[in-house]
Amino acid sequence: MTASRPRAVFFDAGNTLIFPRVDQLAQELTAQGYPATVEDFYAAERAGKQKLASWLLPQIENGQIPRLVDLTYWLEYLRALAERIGVPAGARDQVMRRVGERFADVELWSRVLPDTPPFLDSLRAEGYSLAVISNSNGMIEQQLARVDLARRFDFILDSHVVGVEKPRPEIFHMALERAGVEAREAVFVGDSYATDIAGARTAGLRGVLLDAVGVYDHSGDQLDCPRITALPQLAGVLESLTG
Repeated sequence: MTASRPRAVFFDAGNTLIFPRVDQLAQELTAQGYPATVEDFYAAERAGKQKLASWLLPQIENGQIPRLVDLTYWLEYLRALAERIGVPAGARDQVMRRVGERFADVELWSRVLPDTPPFLDSLRAEGYSLAVISNSNGMIEQQLARVDLARRFDFILDSHVVGVEKPRPEIFHMALERAGVEAREAVFVGDSYATDIAGARTAGLRGVLLDAVGVYDHSGDQLDCPRITALPQLAGVLESLTG
């Protein structure tokens, strides 16, 4: 079956629509005696995504998708961050536990890039159905409402609420049913190749990778999906995705 011009665009939330204030976390760690910068957090994000992909992709290819996949990402993220900023082994569990708790704080995820709201509005004006599919803790709709993004979507699927998480195909099937479109008519945009792009593909959706921190910007990487570094670049991708 050939692909159709997209009628629906589904988005991941964290690190796609909303971002954590890692500048605040860097200041907090520095004040605790562990000098940290925003780039340290970006490096940890790259390490976490690379680790997740190497662990998860073979399982997806074998049709055996594990549960609670985000745990693998966060464990590697925190390990890489602690190593990069020089937290001694004896203090790592305590320091990184505090960092992990901060990432679970709704208020930390308050950074929205200025071009995101008008871009979403432009997609709605063009007639696209918009929705969010997020691996979250039951709070993603509240998080998006706090930053005035929730109202821009037709619906929001939170893995904690619906009982299944990406990359399992069931959560994508739920979104397709809610939107009233077929898989070939939908596009999913996310920042994790393993969870978002490969996951969407298991349900027949096309994926677009938002790679803002440069996980896949090396010349040796051969991606099998469109890669963008800023959300408004999606407009050109959607224009090219015609049947």
